[in-house]
Amino acid sequence: MGPAGAGARCDARTGRDAARPRHRPGARRRAAQVSVVVERPAAVSGLEWTVLRGDREQVFRALGEVHAADIARVRERQDGMWQSLVHRAEGTAHDRFAKVVASSARLLPVEAQEIEWMAAGAGIAATELWAMNLRGDLGRDGLGCSDLAVAVDGGVVMGHNEDGGDELRGDVRLVTLDIDGDPTVTAVWYPGMLPANAFVTTSAGLSFGMDHVSVAVADLGGAGRHLVARHAQRRRDGDAARAALTGVACAGGFAFDVADAAGRVDLVENAAGRVATAGGGFGPLRHTNHLCLDDLAGSLGADPDGAGLAESRGRLAALTAACRSPAGPGDVFGALRAPGVLNRAEDLWTYATIVVDTAADTVMLQASAEIWTGRLSAFARGERVDA
Repeated sequence: MGPAGAGARCDARTGRDAARPRHRPGARRRAAQVSVVVERPAAVSGLEWTVLRGDREQVFRALGEVHAADIARVRERQDGMWQSLVHRAEGTAHDRFAKVVASSARLLPVEAQEIEWMAAGAGIAATELWAMNLRGDLGRDGLGCSDLAVAVDGGVVMGHNEDGGDELRGDVRLVTLDIDGDPTVTAVWYPGMLPANAFVTTSAGLSFGMDHVSVAVADLGGAGRHLVARHAQRRRDGDAARAALTGVACAGGFAFDVADAAGRVDLVENAAGRVATAGGGFGPLRHTNHLCLDDLAGSLGADPDGAGLAESRGRLAALTAACRSPAGPGDVFGALRAPGVLNRAEDLWTYATIVVDTAADTVMLQASAEIWTGRLSAFARGERVDA
């Protein structure tokens, strides 16, 4: 379905826009017969945007149903990525896959159930969505993502480049989940994934940038890293989010940059059952796609001499050289778009650059179109408000 105008709503059960008058911008109204409100704000720098508001089960069922065609397109793509992941989960990796699914459901039952509901809404087997969401826990994931964050007077400036293969460029979009009882979250989203694994900002004043890091051997008693990320992003303050990221082991590896409303920023590496952290009180935090913190670097990484590690280290060096002392959002944005950091190769492409300034309440985003600058607090709530 194509995007409707700002504030448009549709019935998630039929996929049709509801013919109800819009009383004021951002008004939240639910007809008794519609359990989920689906809004489509105007696209942001080329990224389509879907906002879903309601209770948890119905929002996740609607997320799958409203985007069923998008998920099917990814599933049926000729490169065979989806099917190869499913075949691996059902074949050579079956025992490891089953153990991580089981431990994920035990450790994080809410997030595990969200995957099941999304699959039901999309009309596909839940095993297939589990295979997609655990792909980086049980093997390599896409590379290319970069993060730069710095504490400034009164807040944090944090930026993230979301990258991957050129074939995924048309899949990336924005999604907002306004779930009863949770902070509202807005995420850069890949159809079929939990909305948690790229960049996320929330109405609780939290922002997260995630980078894949490969591990040699997964922790089969840990949880899928997408679920760990989603669990943290549902917290109401920075302390709770950091506790979630350090208290539940990822089966595979993620690096998390976390900024909170109190003006604190941290880097958390959670990889194969081990965790390391660094605070941003003494200078910029930078990360790409390899383990960087002393407690983990060199002990868990896969292919220590591989091309992926060399590329990631080179990109980190370019990110550092581009701006050694970032002081504001322009510096961070410029460093993330600098040569050697911004990817424009066929097999590695920067889909979007996002920079948040918590003190100024602004977000900058550039994808396939011009830079957009908006109000961060409104963006987190699923509202497109220019700054």
